[in-house]
Amino acid sequence: MIALEVLFLTVFWLWAFSAALFLRNTWLPRMPITISPDVFGLPAETVRFSATDGLPLEGWKIAADPSQPWILGCHGVGSNRADLLEIASGLHQAGFNLFLFDFRGHGGSAGRTTSFGLTEQRDLEGALAFLGQQPEIPATPYGIYGISMGGAVALMVAGKDERLGAVAVDSSYTDLDASLAIHQALLYPWLPRQPFLWFIRLTYKLRFGIWPAALSPQHSAARLGRRPLLIIGGAADPRMPAEGLRQIQQASGASELWLIDGAAHLEGYSRNPKAYLKRLGAFFSAALAE
Repeated sequence: MIALEVLFLTVFWLWAFSAALFLRNTWLPRMPITISPDVFGLPAETVRFSATDGLPLEGWKIAADPSQPWILGCHGVGSNRADLLEIASGLHQAGFNLFLFDFRGHGGSAGRTTSFGLTEQRDLEGALAFLGQQPEIPATPYGIYGISMGGAVALMVAGKDERLGAVAVDSSYTDLDASLAIHQALLYPWLPRQPFLWFIRLTYKLRFGIWPAALSPQHSAARLGRRPLLIIGGAADPRMPAEGLRQIQQASGASELWLIDGAAHLEGYSRNPKAYLKRLGAFFSAALAE
């Protein structure tokens, strides 16, 4: 009996320790919005809308040429919509209309935690519903651009919603299960992979109701059909490795992969802003041409 008690307590405290490490990363400090669209000369309107589960969200509607497509922007975890303003400014100068919004628990949106791509899909679905209710916005396919977690969310929603006619992602994870394993090794290299990774998976299941392996941008990419997909990533990114981006490309029927030499996570734009905006703008212009 004593041996069983020791075993039970050992397993319990290992799980409790793993759960604490994981859950603290779902409860991130809220980064304030410190940059206004005015800094880039963007005519932004602050709007409030709801996710499909009713959670209040906030965003910027940035109109340009009414005849041009609308592009939604999805930021990464721990950031907010202001993180996309510089790239949005370049797309706006090219004539595109932009809609940038904060995921739950970020920026001006409600909520306290992040699920790394599960509940955030409800936020993007709410943004699509909001745009569809605006009389001045044509009911034509939208483009979407997402970075890191925002790219994963963009792919997963696009895989089931054809209103997203063209998808561009920078540094998306392949599936959340693989991403958790990578980040465990990067953040806690002193922890053995097992049993801690299994306990983290279990904690995610208990907290959010599904196993992390069910969140798979790679599988969603296979459901895009012939809709265009641009996959961007850093060739030296340890967080979202190039091999994972190649797997997403292979799953999609109409994708192009742009790996930027020497770039780590989300460094592609900063290495050559002009080339980045040119490639991104050309992609959306061709993909959303009527």
